Amino acid sequence: MPLASPAAVNARPIVAVIGLAAGCGTTTLARALAATLARRDHSGAAIVSSQAPGAASNLAVRSATRLAARVSSGGAQARAAGRLCITNADQPEALVRLAPVVLDLPPGEHPQIELAHVTVLVVPGDAEPALAELAARNLRRVGRQPLTVVTRAADPERWQQRAFLLLPASHVGARLAAAGWEARGPLGAAIARIADACEEAACE
Repeated sequence: MPLASPAAVNARPIVAVIGLAAGCGTTTLARALAATLARRDHSGAAIVSSQAPGAASNLAVRSATRLAARVSSGGAQARAAGRLCITNADQPEALVRLAPVVLDLPPGEHPQIELAHVTVLVVPGDAEPALAELAARNLRRVGRQPLTVVTRAADPERWQQRAFLLLPASHVGARLAAAGWEARGPLGAAIARIADACEEAACE
């Protein structure tokens, strides 16, 4: 059964978040970004599509609960957590009619990237910058120039002029993101910068 959708909303972004390596914080960033986009969107919710949804809070705002029910009506698994509808649906071009969409992708090649307005490459701080640049070039071949975001960077100087931004560490922010809520403090401000870039790309 096809998703029941309201009229398309201009400038809602589809964002692909992909990790350079497993365990580098891709899911945390995807959820934090989606929660920030949800707060800005008139629907009050956002969709995170992931093939391995993982744990999340059972608490959710009403708009996320309604969104999860609507996505489930299309045959996909979906549940509400915080401001998010977390699902395994793989139809970003249809889902974006309902709310902003963030694709939480593991390392590897993913055709969905071609449908994204912007790709965020998540890189662990101990990775080689040259390897991250190579991965960004490869992603550029199937979409737009990705935003490189570095997590847990012990030596920030290694990433000067080589990354869009370095995410500040925040255990509280990571827990909020895992539960489907936007991060606060310096981490929240960094996520807001990524959200700004994603919304700008959707308007182009």
